[in-house]
Amino acid sequence: MNITTGKEATAKLHKGIKKAVDAIRLTYGNKGCNAVVENVNYPFHEVANDAQTIIQAIRLTDPVEKRGLGFLKELMDKANASSGDGRKTTAIIAETLIDIGFNSGEQGNQLKMELDNLIPVVEAKIDERTTKITENEVHQVATIAGESKRIGNLVGNIYKKIGKEGIIHVEGSGTYEDSVTFTDGVRFQDTGFLSPYMVHDEIAVKEGRKETQAVYEKPTILVTKQKINHINDINPLLATLQNKNIKTLVIFTDDMDSNVASLLVALHKSKQMNILIIKAPVLWKNYVFEDFAKCVGATIVEDSSGVNLKNFQIEHLGTCDKIVVDKDETILVGTQDISEHLAELKKEGSNDSKLRVSWLNNKTAILKLGANSESELSYLRLKTNDAINSSRLALKGGVVEGGGLCLSDIATELPHTVVGQILATALSEPSSQIVANGTDEVSHEVIDSALVIKNAVRNAVSLAGTILTCGVVVTIPEPTDKEIAMMKITSNRPF
Repeated sequence: MNITTGKEATAKLHKGIKKAVDAIRLTYGNKGCNAVVENVNYPFHEVANDAQTIIQAIRLTDPVEKRGLGFLKELMDKANASSGDGRKTTAIIAETLIDIGFNSGEQGNQLKMELDNLIPVVEAKIDERTTKITENEVHQVATIAGESKRIGNLVGNIYKKIGKEGIIHVEGSGTYEDSVTFTDGVRFQDTGFLSPYMVHDEIAVKEGRKETQAVYEKPTILVTKQKINHINDINPLLATLQNKNIKTLVIFTDDMDSNVASLLVALHKSKQMNILIIKAPVLWKNYVFEDFAKCVGATIVEDSSGVNLKNFQIEHLGTCDKIVVDKDETILVGTQDISEHLAELKKEGSNDSKLRVSWLNNKTAILKLGANSESELSYLRLKTNDAINSSRLALKGGVVEGGGLCLSDIATELPHTVVGQILATALSEPSSQIVANGTDEVSHEVIDSALVIKNAVRNAVSLAGTILTCGVVVTIPEPTDKEIAMMKITSNRPF
């Protein structure tokens, strides 16, 4: 065990972060370059321009620097979850805050407290500069986020047809041409997977990307309000599915014994059957159960319906063309015909019914990207997803001047205190980096999603506060070859 303390600990954590951020600085802005990232999958490399892919691939040898890099990787995941874009801006602001804060002589706890207090000030100033946009204007946001007019026009034209609540799913076309098809689809929020061990994304694995969601074609879906108390409650169903060579079972439920859940996770990890457990939401639970069941054509398992786990039949199961689930939401693509259900809700006319109609009456676009190689396709998918996420948030929360201009403008209005000027310098750094990468002048026609910018500032301050208040780092040495061999022997013992 190694213990590093004091300024040495903070300095090494910062060094690990700086090495990674220096790499992505070169890719920032419309004149930024691409990175070639080595990976273990054919063709054993990936051409990338996004911060998360580049940073996830970096490996450091110093144990404390490695911890700093680990904090940054965690920040990228957090930024991706909150915005799906703005990761480079987040990382650059965070590294600048740590660098200047560490050398300012100010106490870490005081710096963190004052930086936290300035977040609402910055967000209020972002709100003052925010302008609402429509689907007809979103192509500009998509072009900037995707760094491509091709991507911007594709995403912008899709949103014109599906509206701001619509869903866009990105795939490879298998050809050189892009194509778009439209189908019915529904997004259920606050209904993520029960366990991160259930992630499954064959396309991500093929392209060397980190799996963050579960994606299945034509899944078999069980919708149950009845608690699954014992594995024997669903063993007959599992046996029937295996006899019919059905390899995927999705269970939508809000109550399952933890031992059952553990056994199903183990079954999934053994690759005998793909099991995906989706948590029903806390709010709107009964409505969501009914709407979810209608969308997949399933009968809800509950005593009141006469269908329970004891008399359950395979015809009570549902399906859809595709299901995409992450830790926070579920997307159903190619749902069953729910026109009668929608008509009944519209006839009911209550505020709750109107809200349910709005989330059910969505369209899904399947965007298939053309590419000349797997590397190009992987790159295009990443940039297209950035464009989609920024566009969705721009339609929701409006836009501000992009290219770092909004933040550099706000920087001039921050308090003339030590911490106020530290934050001002950090907020000016994104636009300075864009200019440093070869852009003669940042155009005032460039726009960014206001919510992306807000999340970038908040997440950057969070990481900076963590590093600046850290005074001790405890690391565990890497095991030797002999120790690894002993661990393998021990793990095979029958006790």
